[in-house]
Amino acid sequence: MHRYRHVMVGLACTDGDIGLIQYAAMVAHLGTASEVRFVHVLPSSAGPSAAHDHDRILAELQAEVQPQLCGLPETVQVSYDVLTGPLLDRLLAFVAEQQVDLLLVGHGTGSAGRRALARRLSMKAPCSVWMVPDDSQAAIRRILVPIDFSEHAADSLGVATSMARLSGQPECLALHVYFNEAVITYEGYDQVLRGQEEQAYRKFIAPINCQSAQVVPLFEEGANVAHVVGRVAERQGADLIVMATRGRSRSAAILLGSVTEEVIINTRVPLLVVKHFGARLGVLQALLDRRFRQKGDLHTD
Repeated sequence: MHRYRHVMVGLACTDGDIGLIQYAAMVAHLGTASEVRFVHVLPSSAGPSAAHDHDRILAELQAEVQPQLCGLPETVQVSYDVLTGPLLDRLLAFVAEQQVDLLLVGHGTGSAGRRALARRLSMKAPCSVWMVPDDSQAAIRRILVPIDFSEHAADSLGVATSMARLSGQPECLALHVYFNEAVITYEGYDQVLRGQEEQAYRKFIAPINCQSAQVVPLFEEGANVAHVVGRVAERQGADLIVMATRGRSRSAAILLGSVTEEVIINTRVPLLVVKHFGARLGVLQALLDRRFRQKGDLHTD
């Protein structure tokens, strides 16, 4: 969590914004943020009224957000931006320009468009993305972290345990999903396989700084990892899932990008997709280069 100093919140100017703003305030109260930006994107087709719409919506954003930020630490700088352009491209470019560490977006479970936007942002943004379904409570009481023993999963667990400590929770849950690929097995084979997974977990957890939080391992067998994650989150009463964007191969009982994508599409629990730190610098540079070329083209014209 110490890496999440520059936070951006994408607002849609709909009724669902209030819950997202309250959730963002809760995140800011964890004490790591130095800046929180609230952003809305106007379509390029706004036309001649764009300037008027910009000023009006900026004023509306401030009026909507400020009452929800009571008690925010004075050290947190709050700002508001109304941008114009294609929604996904403009958000990605602004995230890169402002060197945002964490992007919070709404995740309407009843809206295919909002789910698609959240999915694309989580895969393409050069920062971690925190998706908040409508009607989510602004609280962190139980964190579930799907792990596959990869370096990416270690990053996710490090973030989750830091968050547990900051929110006053003594533990978080580490879920490993394994799959028996053998066509023929013998009696007791499941116990042997489970023992191998537990041994791998002990090696995985040993070097991780868990921030004094207790990590409770959970081992579940299943062919569809995303379905198991959803089932365990519901059974355990998790109110936050923290997972990485990619991991190892399926044969290692895994979390591929496709698994994370499926969880994004179906989850009704807030989901923090942690980017492997440093792994997205190529995307960041590409976005900045594109913005530079666009500005150069405009100047040439």
